[in-house]
Amino acid sequence: MKYLKLLAVPLVILIALAIGTLVFYRRPPVLIVTDAPFIELYGKNRLRRQGLEASFALLRRVKPVIVADGVSPDIVTEAIAGASPQPFCVLFPRYLSPAAESYHLQFPEIPAVILSGYSPPSDLPLPDGGLCVYRTDLETDLYRAGLFAGALGLKKISEEEAKKTCFFWQDRYILGPERETFSKGVRETDPDVVVRFANSASDIPKPEDISCAVLTRSGAEYLDRNYKAPLVLFTWLDPYMLPTETAAVFDDSTWALAVPAALMAINSQAEGKIPSKPLFFSGKMSDNKLYRILKQLAKKMP
Repeated sequence: MKYLKLLAVPLVILIALAIGTLVFYRRPPVLIVTDAPFIELYGKNRLRRQGLEASFALLRRVKPVIVADGVSPDIVTEAIAGASPQPFCVLFPRYLSPAAESYHLQFPEIPAVILSGYSPPSDLPLPDGGLCVYRTDLETDLYRAGLFAGALGLKKISEEEAKKTCFFWQDRYILGPERETFSKGVRETDPDVVVRFANSASDIPKPEDISCAVLTRSGAEYLDRNYKAPLVLFTWLDPYMLPTETAAVFDDSTWALAVPAALMAINSQAEGKIPSKPLFFSGKMSDNKLYRILKQLAKKMP
């Protein structure tokens, strides 16, 4: 009898795992439409890892639907139907918005989500609860980027004992209110640092004056100069492609935002904003304490 009781425990565990696995695979999946060029730039292993993380968070499979670059909306719709006849929801990047609209017209009962990035959704289809359009939360991202830049700059200043400048390479989406949001974040972690905005090579400070550099979707001219200041980047590129000075990244890809987007869509939230997913590279920081500080700062809201 004693041995039977001992055998019963692992047997119950195995049965529970089997039932859980069966339920997991029988639940409708979340589908993310993507193409081969994106996968190459994003990283195959990284995409697989993000898919697993999202699957565990949503307790259902998160699967890619891989389509050819430039394929017609009808072909995309057929590929989605072939991947699952009744998915939980389908996520589309902005450049595939015509395919999202086409899919929504044919399958209005299934939530179709367009993740529009930082761009205003003025040229996108109107959301109606079945077709959802979510923007990247630029305000939250800029505030957190400012917090990171101030913290990273303080580390560099303490090492070199010099007055430094936090350098921000802005793009066309960064206007007065956005600059103030970023500056607010910087001042919270380093009240004394000078914040300098630029959008041309002539505005770049001297390398010895830069405590931290923040680059949005542009800034190749800065990267070409191989400055050694810590970097905060707004990009979804594979981290292996990024400069060694990169300390933090803001990723707003469909894969990074899959979990909140799916939850918002299933609740019929037609519009909304989602902050990017911050990534940190502890191996590129000599101070583990700073790494932990950045992870805490990533939870703050403006």
